[in-house]
Amino acid sequence: MKINYKKILKLATLLISSLLIAVVSAQVYSYMYIEGSGTITTGGMKWEKGTTAPTGAHIEGYTVKDLNLSIPTNTFMNFTDCLRLINDDTTNHTFSLEITSVYGDTANFTTFNLAVYNSTDTYATLNVKNQGDKAIDLYISGSATLYIRFEVDPVQDKTSGYMYFTVKLTYE
Repeated sequence: MKINYKKILKLATLLISSLLIAVVSAQVYSYMYIEGSGTITTGGMKWEKGTTAPTGAHIEGYTVKDLNLSIPTNTFMNFTDCLRLINDDTTNHTFSLEITSVYGDTANFTTFNLAVYNSTDTYATLNVKNQGDKAIDLYISGSATLYIRFEVDPVQDKTSGYMYFTVKLTYE
């Protein structure tokens, strides 16, 4: 058997060239990285107790709990700074408010209103005695605060009575 050194030399040269190309290619692509992170932020809207909020009222997540407004007999009460609606990010939001449930004796109160306002303008007033009453397309700027006022007037000479309500705020 005759050995063809020319063919072996060509084959060896091709093999060495292939190995060189593979090594160089592997070195080029072996140094690719991605550096990043995931962060949980607290953006969006939040409630905060105001200066005239009842003592027992507290906030759990997105819900105001135990907002028990105490009104003396024959006294109109204006809880001017009861709650604050705070836009905790720089994005502007559109929102709506709706009285979703009312139970108890609404006849005990001549007035039971919820008003949304800023320092100069009232944006909306809802009659808390009317389930389904709503205000839509309200607006809060980024990093702004709006205030929630309750205006409550019991029926003349009424010495007792109660009314429970739920208000839902929906925002985009």
